[in-house]
Amino acid sequence: MRHDPSDPSRPHARRPEPPIPEGGAPEPTPSSLPPVPRPRSFARARTPLETVLLASTAALLAAVAWPIAFGNGSDEPAPAAPTAASTPAPASSPTSSPEPTATAPDAVPGPSIQIALLLDTSSSMNGLIDQARSQLWSVVNALDGATLHGERPTIEIALYEYGNSELSLDQGFIRQVSPFTPELDRVAEALFELATGGGSEHAGQVIARSIDELAWRGEGLKVVYIAGNEEFDQGPVDWRTAIETARDRGVVVNTVNCTQGAADRGWQPAAALAGGRFLQIDHNAVAEHIPAPQDEQIARLGEELNRTYVGYGRDGAWGMRNQAKQDSNSKRFGSASSIQRAVTKSSTNYRNPSWDLLDALETQTTTLAQLDRTSLPAETRDMTDAELDAWVEGKRQARTDLKKELAQLAAQRAQYVAAQRAEHSESPDRLDTAMVRSIVEQARAAGFTIESTA
Repeated sequence: MRHDPSDPSRPHARRPEPPIPEGGAPEPTPSSLPPVPRPRSFARARTPLETVLLASTAALLAAVAWPIAFGNGSDEPAPAAPTAASTPAPASSPTSSPEPTATAPDAVPGPSIQIALLLDTSSSMNGLIDQARSQLWSVVNALDGATLHGERPTIEIALYEYGNSELSLDQGFIRQVSPFTPELDRVAEALFELATGGGSEHAGQVIARSIDELAWRGEGLKVVYIAGNEEFDQGPVDWRTAIETARDRGVVVNTVNCTQGAADRGWQPAAALAGGRFLQIDHNAVAEHIPAPQDEQIARLGEELNRTYVGYGRDGAWGMRNQAKQDSNSKRFGSASSIQRAVTKSSTNYRNPSWDLLDALETQTTTLAQLDRTSLPAETRDMTDAELDAWVEGKRQARTDLKKELAQLAAQRAQYVAAQRAEHSESPDRLDTAMVRSIVEQARAAGFTIESTA
């Protein structure tokens, strides 16, 4: 069923809005206070005594009225408004033209690998969306251990959808689903909320939007992957102009064509102009899973790792639920996806400082002294500061031990799978295999050191 894209009543899958904080109405400001009545004038002249009395009364009234209108009279500055770092903003709702909002605390300083996924969600692209949902983890795992000048980069992913008739015609059938975030469970959540529907695919316009709207930053690698299956020159924005803007800002654009043998539709020339890779995939191919002796233990440790996470703050309870939900979503796609997700959770690329207390303390997003104890697990609320500190340290040590064991098993599994894969025939390119091959190559060209992956 097609919906009129201009109809404001059409259905959208919406994430619940966060509750409005308590605090009542704001205090009146000087501009909102009622005007002071002007005294009536008298015709006769005042005596000197009346003048002195009136001046004294005016001074007394001013001394009383000033702190009422402008504060408490202290020299303390007014408290600053909450920032994105102190109050994490909610993930953007799937509206036709959302304002870009932060989904996590401020970006971690240092090098970064920023990946913008621009996915065609027109009605023929269900296979592409399923590949993105199930293969996100293997792409991230290919970058595990990457360093730039000895520093590990932060992996940040942003997501756009385009070509869906459920989106706003005024916005070119384009929506920013998620801005850049290092919190991979937020990206997974956004991917599983996508739905397909027929529309027009404006490739040039979605590239331009992603370059203009996203917070491209710092030293490292900045890449766009635009995936779709229609002619590349649709829409009001010339793709050449969009790609030249991307190159000027140091962003590499890779094109992923989902129709075999359709290079003449403009996808290959676009990648050539961008200095990126032209990739062709079978968007309906299912990832091949090669069973390994380590799989059962990796899956068990991945679930145990969840018990080391401690929700805090406004997003704490949601983050814990979403972590379990994304575990379940990965299992829907079989062992290939769930094993890769468990491996991701053992790496430094999996961090959740906006809702997990341990990651927040490590990234200095908060401190134990700043915590609202009521947002922590019930078992901790009556602890002394020393007891809470020891409890947190116990969680941290358990997580370190589990991650170390998982990493060892993952390395053993990679060796086993590499040997088995040598005996198998080549499978069609999927989104993950195409992305891994190109992004590893481009990261090395940007100066990163990356070990070979299985």
